[in-house]
This record gives sequence, C-alpha cells and structure tokens, in this order.
Amino acid sequence: MQTRNVAILVFDDVEVLGFCEPYEVFGVTSGRKNLKPFNVYIVAEHLKPIIARNQLSVNPQYRIKTCPPPDILLVPGGYGTRREMQNQVKT
Repeated sequence: MQTRNVAILVFDDVEVLGFCEPYEVFGVTSGRKNLKPFNVYIVAEHLKPIIARNQLSVNPQYRIKTCPPPDILLVPGGYGTRREMQNQVKT
C-alpha cells in the first residue's frame, strides 16, 4: 500500500473542527500494524501562525508553495472561506 499525502489548508477564521477532525481521522487510520496509509500535514499561504475560530492559534507545517505534493487536498470551511475565495495568490 502506498502512503498518500493529505494536505489540509488552514487560513484565518478557519473552522477548528473543519481541519482538526480530518487531521485526526487521516492521522490515526491504518489497516495493519506499522502501516501508515496517510501522511497528513497542515499547509497555509505563509508559515506564520493562523488564528482559527475562537482565537485558536495554529502553526502550519508547510507553505502551500513548498509542501510535499498532495494526493488529497482538504479545504475546510468556516467564516474565513468568504475572504479566501477572493485570494488571488497563485500557487
């Protein structure tokens, strides 16, 4: 079984459960002992701390432009998506 890269995008005002739950589910999933089907990581536009809903500070592991190539890109919801939909940054 090949390990798949799962990138979870975070941004200011991201919904906490929107990225934490998938992070946990993908991170603990395994079919057999010592088998890791998913390499899960948090990405953002910048490496500075992201302030999620209710002022939770999150430190991304990678910038979008320099992260390992994802097989799966998860974009969580939240109030911050309204602003990010207009983000013109090219990746």
